[in-house]
Amino acid sequence: MAQVIRVCMLNADTPVPAVVVERTPTYGGIFHHLLSSAASNIAKSSEFPKGPITVASTDFNVVKNEYPLSLAEFDAIVISGSAKSAYDDLPWIHKLGRWLKHTYDHEPRVKIFGSCFGHQIVCQTLLKDYGVKVEKDAKGWELGVKEITLHQGFRRRFWNGKDEGRGQGVGEKLRLQFVHHDHVVIPEMEALPRSWTLVGNTQHCAVQGMYEPGRVLTLQGHFEFDRFVNRETIKFFFPNWQPKVLEEALDAIDADDDSIQAAEMVVRFFLEDSGQKYSAMHKGVRHALSSRE
Repeated sequence: MAQVIRVCMLNADTPVPAVVVERTPTYGGIFHHLLSSAASNIAKSSEFPKGPITVASTDFNVVKNEYPLSLAEFDAIVISGSAKSAYDDLPWIHKLGRWLKHTYDHEPRVKIFGSCFGHQIVCQTLLKDYGVKVEKDAKGWELGVKEITLHQGFRRRFWNGKDEGRGQGVGEKLRLQFVHHDHVVIPEMEALPRSWTLVGNTQHCAVQGMYEPGRVLTLQGHFEFDRFVNRETIKFFFPNWQPKVLEEALDAIDADDDSIQAAEMVVRFFLEDSGQKYSAMHKGVRHALSSRE
């Protein structure tokens, strides 16, 4: 019997015009395509022998205050990137923060995934009581394909102590497209709840994502962006950059990435607690949470 992952796509922006014309009018549409392909790949593997896995998604424009009336029909939430900042004093951003906090507190069944701006507003909203905040990065923009070093604690928790990450193409490193100048700041990792762990870091950015088993996964990078999407995004937003600076950024974009592996990682997160493998994984996680990684 087919398993359907029902995803609530919260669009915090729209793609630039060239992407709308060539691909899709929403970021949710881009996410849907990649997550659907990832779900199909996972269903064909021996690790989840329960038949087809499909993704059904519904788009909501949170900038226009569009939200589902209920989350009863959804298994997961995806918060997209945005040209705005999580700390901007805008009514729709404040509402999104309140909605995410309510969802986290009252809908424990629903997984939460955030990309770039989504990563930042999730961390700012759910971890602000522990000093976590979002601010402009003094080092400037992180652009193009960059290599993330995945932290051992995250890999151990996510893969239940096994080296399945390598078996599925996700090992110690993960290359993603980037375009951001804000970053998440965590004053003291040891002050965070023990259930949370850092996903990894790049040379430029120390917080490349956060993970709470069965609840939250975030990534600073854009696995939903490819060369075309990131190139057109930068050309649209930064037309007045010096030619040499723009050329260097476009060169950094024109590189191979691991978007397929990252999409499969997100689908596996959505499938946590589904089937024997994922139940076993959570037993391992609960044991691991008895001490700080």
